[in-house]
Amino acid sequence: MLSKILLGVGLFATVFAVLIFSGKIPLGNKQATAQGEVILWGTFPESQMNAIVQDFNPKAKTYRVTYREIPVNVFDQKLLEALANGNGPDLIMGPYETILGQSSRIYPFPLTSLSEKGFKDTYVDGAAGVFFGLYGATALPVSIEPMVLFYNRTLFSKHGIINPPQYWDELSTIVPTLTLMNNNGQFVESGVALGAPNTPYMKDILMAIVAQLGQVPVLKQYDGTGVPYLTVIANQTITTDGDILPLSSAVRFFAQFADPTQKTYSWNQFSGDADKLFVAEKVAMYIGYSGELETLRARNPRAEIEMTSLPQTRNYNTFATGMRMYGVATLKTSKNLTAALMTEAQFAGGEFSPKLAAIVGGVPALRSFAAAPGLSPVISKGMLVARGWQDKFSKQSTDYASTMISDILNNRQTVTDAVNTFVSRLQDLYSPLK
Repeated sequence: MLSKILLGVGLFATVFAVLIFSGKIPLGNKQATAQGEVILWGTFPESQMNAIVQDFNPKAKTYRVTYREIPVNVFDQKLLEALANGNGPDLIMGPYETILGQSSRIYPFPLTSLSEKGFKDTYVDGAAGVFFGLYGATALPVSIEPMVLFYNRTLFSKHGIINPPQYWDELSTIVPTLTLMNNNGQFVESGVALGAPNTPYMKDILMAIVAQLGQVPVLKQYDGTGVPYLTVIANQTITTDGDILPLSSAVRFFAQFADPTQKTYSWNQFSGDADKLFVAEKVAMYIGYSGELETLRARNPRAEIEMTSLPQTRNYNTFATGMRMYGVATLKTSKNLTAALMTEAQFAGGEFSPKLAAIVGGVPALRSFAAAPGLSPVISKGMLVARGWQDKFSKQSTDYASTMISDILNNRQTVTDAVNTFVSRLQDLYSPLK
């Protein structure tokens, strides 16, 4: 399967990689020869990265990569300490949120090498949304996974449900049918793992719905001198057949599934681990990322686990889903800038990005890959419409989102007040940023 899919990677990516290796693409104002060692720090497992590096280095010939794994939860701190001591890496590689968090320290990939049109022609749209700026690409993407809906075909059939939901209102309609409770009010089977703070990818789901409503949580703009600034617009009113507050609408929809007074009640903060219960066939639907499919199936080969597109918001002329994306970026402090930029381009090209993506369960973020033979149609469409946002403070925003949902479910705040608090906290994070 993988060999067939690799054949679908587009010509541009291949030519781009060849030219980078040969030094024929200008990096900056002139062509320079890449030599010496390039230090790469990343969140990818070192055991698997070593095989890729061993394959890469002989082809690079005049330069070589040395890789070091840094866990994502300590990445920022380790990098800050290393840079303060003058022994930081040349490149970093990890989740796009981690890359964005280091954007002030990153050397953009030169426009002379990859223009905005070239970037957008090469990579999926979601990559441009988080990585491309006025002065070039902050990073180049190496992997993407669209957010999807997993469902158990056996449980669907058991309750007479023929097809998975295409829209959120359809999901709400079938959840009561798929949810069974005992006399003590405990779930025997849950329709969907959704609604409580312990919902996997809670913040991602909320922001995917916001994207479907036509809004981004944080908007990147430039002032008159070209200096970037970020504005939090997470709940600004959108007028579409009436005034809509996107985040409030998303939160209200989400929270109903953990509200015992609602007919859609199917999950709560005491329900346990959603993925384990889904694999055990105690949950009919589970929202996650496409790369999880094979792992979920492997954990229970007898379960008929299927994957479909994330439900959409009806009556909106949009089709959007969330994304998990990884990228590679060169630091301004690199002691070997030319080789670092060449490595960045090569890792994001047609030869090495499929191998990197496979490590994290994703697929290359190359647009051409969407037409690869043998690729799941759910992934093919999903990778083209997957969207992220300027989530520079991912840990904090996740904590804020969890608190927002918890405050609503425990009647500490109304939806309106909880969302306003969340937005205010985001504004506090982003207001000093330039």
